[in-house]
Amino acid sequence: MKKIIAIITVCIVCSSFAAPVFKGKDGLVIMEAESTESSKGDWQEKKTVAGYTGECHFEFTGNKPATGPAQDPLEYTFTVDKDGIYTLMIRCHKRLEDEAPDKCNDCYVRLEGDFDVGGNTPLDILTSDTKLYGGSADGWGWSEKLDVQHKKWPAVYKLKAGEKYTLTISGRSQRYNMDRIIFKHSDVKDEQAKNPKQLESQMAD
Repeated sequence: MKKIIAIITVCIVCSSFAAPVFKGKDGLVIMEAESTESSKGDWQEKKTVAGYTGECHFEFTGNKPATGPAQDPLEYTFTVDKDGIYTLMIRCHKRLEDEAPDKCNDCYVRLEGDFDVGGNTPLDILTSDTKLYGGSADGWGWSEKLDVQHKKWPAVYKLKAGEKYTLTISGRSQRYNMDRIIFKHSDVKDEQAKNPKQLESQMAD
């Protein structure tokens, strides 16, 4: 009986610390940067860039403005409600502080789960820590392209409805700020997905 109680207790404790799972709706998944249970490390909560959504935005304070190894991974778990091709987009800002325009503008991303390539981007690029870059030095922009040794690839994935996926975002360049993370189905227009008035996706019960 004691063993049974102990097992039940462990299960309850583990489930209470389980990462949230966001539920995609109408081909759209929206997750705020702060909606993660991961240790933040050198990701700092900020409220300095006007127009952020949610409670805050994150700024990576490790590495150097140009580059660095994958640091302080943040995990975001989600499902989608329809099969198809999804594009990853991160609402972001590059705080340059007199650096060149191509600095402070990227992070690493990788996706785990049962998915296939959504275009010409090789699967090993989508499943390993790969540079995702972009953004604006004036307000908010978007990181939407992958970069491997200066060759550009679209961040597209063929996802399955109901499957659970985990996106890992790691710090790469210093002073890269991110606000929200979006996966959008090919049927969803860019302006709809990028509208800051769109609410964050609900979490599974």
